[in-house]
Amino acid sequence: MTNPHFHLPRTLEEVDAAWLTAALGQRFPGVEVRTVTFGTAVRATGTKLRMLLEYNDAGHRHRLPATMWFKGGYEAHSDHVRTSHARESLFYAEIEPLGLVNAPKCYFASVDDDSGFGVQLIEDLLVRNASFGDARKPVSVAAATEALNQLARLHAHRWNAPDLHRLGEVGGSLATDGIVLRIMRDGAWEKSMTAPVAAALPQAFHTYAAAEAGMERLWALDRASQHLCMVHGDAHPGNLFFEHDGTPGFLDWQRFMQSDWAHDVSYFLIGSMDAEECAAHERDLVAHYLKALSAQGVAAPSWDEAWLSYRRHAMYGLVWNVVPPTMQPAEVCEMEALRFNAAVKRLDTHDALFGAA
Repeated sequence: MTNPHFHLPRTLEEVDAAWLTAALGQRFPGVEVRTVTFGTAVRATGTKLRMLLEYNDAGHRHRLPATMWFKGGYEAHSDHVRTSHARESLFYAEIEPLGLVNAPKCYFASVDDDSGFGVQLIEDLLVRNASFGDARKPVSVAAATEALNQLARLHAHRWNAPDLHRLGEVGGSLATDGIVLRIMRDGAWEKSMTAPVAAALPQAFHTYAAAEAGMERLWALDRASQHLCMVHGDAHPGNLFFEHDGTPGFLDWQRFMQSDWAHDVSYFLIGSMDAEECAAHERDLVAHYLKALSAQGVAAPSWDEAWLSYRRHAMYGLVWNVVPPTMQPAEVCEMEALRFNAAVKRLDTHDALFGAA
């Protein structure tokens, strides 16, 4: 991680050629950004600005790219999600350079230790001619297999490591900040149960009280897990990208956290694949993941343990029933809700959570 005392811009107006020169100079000595031109701006959980940069000769010797993205928390809600930006900076500063997963390159990442404010300078994947994931374009079995290989390498790197506490509490802000349950309350869950996609969900989860109990039970089981590791935390299709040859990669590491391995595997497979294809191949894919994990030197869970955890973690994806269209397109929310509702039924997630030892 870059010097925690390095000044981070607190307003977007401070992101200028002089600051970019100082930031890039932390890793690339002698570089000078002579001009910066701002292009596309994306305002969501965080703030992303696409930049066109002109360098001195040292910048070209370091082979710095002509475009990159500046990312930080400059939205009205950013003070409430500081941990997400800090975790993303931690990933890009310490984990991305290891090459465990296909992820955007990072040229600068830092967090202010006092405030938790974090920013990154990240590769522009359009230069790679990458395409971006979308729930409306399900991933193939081959792509899912390669993604699982990457997740196995990531998970194995700090499997049950004593320093996982650096990533905060198990389950991250998804559990500790009440974000998930908050968007389910105030009648939102009951209203979602009147939608056509809810017909695929077992009646056992049709009340808010039952859904809340399922989420709380899942997080309690994760806190007691004997198979904790670093997880992406939000591996849905919108956080995937694909090389021109179809190789997948993972974007948006704001939910980087410690949890049970199945949080990533279940959320990724169920949420990214066509429901029927997932149902037909998920057992083989989970078995492949376990084999890939063992190949990294990890004492992988037994099949029975693993399958039970996979079934349990389908629970988390039920949040798609209440994700507002201001966060994701309505068609995407409906498609994801249908996938997870159907998975919870076929996997008997309720029994996995409450009926199994």
